[in-house]
Amino acid sequence: MKHAKRIAATATALAMSAALLAGCGSTPSSSSAATGDTADSTSSASTSSGDTIELTIWHTWGAGPGLDAMQQMVDDYNATNDKNIHVTLGYVANQASGNTQTMDKLMAAIAAGSPPEIALLDNFQVAGWAAQEALVPLDDLMAGVDLTLDGVYDWAMQGSMYKDQTYSIPYNGDARALFYNKDLFEAAGLDPEDPPTTIDELTEMAQQLTIRDGTNYKQVGFVPWFSAGKPLYCWGWNFGGEFYDAENNVLTINDPKNIEALQWEVDFADLMGGQDFVNYASGLGTGAEDPFISGQIAMAVRGNFDIANMAEYNPDLNYGVTPIPSKEEGQSANMIGGWGWCIPKGAKNQEASIDFLKYTLSEEAQTKMAEISSSFSPLSSVNEAVYSGDPVMEVFLQELNHGKIRPPVPVGQELWDNLNTVLDSALHKEDTPENLMNALNEEINAELQKYN
Repeated sequence: MKHAKRIAATATALAMSAALLAGCGSTPSSSSAATGDTADSTSSASTSSGDTIELTIWHTWGAGPGLDAMQQMVDDYNATNDKNIHVTLGYVANQASGNTQTMDKLMAAIAAGSPPEIALLDNFQVAGWAAQEALVPLDDLMAGVDLTLDGVYDWAMQGSMYKDQTYSIPYNGDARALFYNKDLFEAAGLDPEDPPTTIDELTEMAQQLTIRDGTNYKQVGFVPWFSAGKPLYCWGWNFGGEFYDAENNVLTINDPKNIEALQWEVDFADLMGGQDFVNYASGLGTGAEDPFISGQIAMAVRGNFDIANMAEYNPDLNYGVTPIPSKEEGQSANMIGGWGWCIPKGAKNQEASIDFLKYTLSEEAQTKMAEISSSFSPLSSVNEAVYSGDPVMEVFLQELNHGKIRPPVPVGQELWDNLNTVLDSALHKEDTPENLMNALNEEINAELQKYN
């Protein structure tokens, strides 16, 4: 099976990374450097210049409001801290899916004893790095500066932990909701103030909003796996399923509700035209060519991170936002994403780094981050202050309170990739959803158990 090959390849990569780490000591070498291109210096861990403590952060974010917010946070800290600490952002190119290239560069730097002082990682990847002993546990450092995660959302807390230790300080968050085109609703005779709340309503409205001319789709009501609807987490949770049993540290990919969700996606494709629909959905564009932004698709699961693109590419788009429909009305679940600050193994100046990380979680710093980037803070108090009164963002605020994160396990990246592969296999009728999910559950749990 395709997904089995992917798991094997990833497992090999992890083993190689672990072997690299096994040979590196805790004291970094000042003469070593990381490989790969960066927008500014990719030199090894920064050294002190005179009395100034230099810290370098590696991140993968390109130009835009998110990077602007991060730079402002760094500038404010540099201007106000009284410890003579200076922080510099270092962009590390990411040219591969799942941040794998960037991760390879960082792993190489750790293995060489020359990591940056701080790295910004996707929350769901933190456990994988911690399991390879590539990150510094932060609890003792946090105690030294009286830094706690009190006041952060549960999802932010979960994404920062591995085996009851803290490995990252949450930086931001994002949520998903159902966006719908009010003008297309009206044209189809639907009430734009009464969007779908259940899976059945979503399916029915999608049919009413679809216009076909033979095999040509002039307008499509909905594509379950388009944009933030992929991979299966969104729909598995909204069918009542779970993907992880934390108490027993077992992935529950083949939860019957998850299988039901995948079967619904297959049935939805059949209802909308079978392989014609699958082929149509495989070629959807982004940016200005995004079919929801252009008005070709009437409904889509999107994140708050998409709002800026809508404003840029189609400022006149008349859309509404509502919680993601669920199998049972009122049981909507939401996938929450986000990023966190980590200290790589062997990094210098760890006490200075934790001082900066404490600042990043302050209400002052988080408020500016939210105002500039439109990302959500891991602090509920900041989100309420910044976004209350905005009808679109208030929908997301509700979702943050019952959001779910991707399983915080060392095989999180493999699970993400293979859920996408399983979806593709199911849509192309290579096997049944039940068989595909059972096979993935067995294979990836076998990988997870290697970390016990």
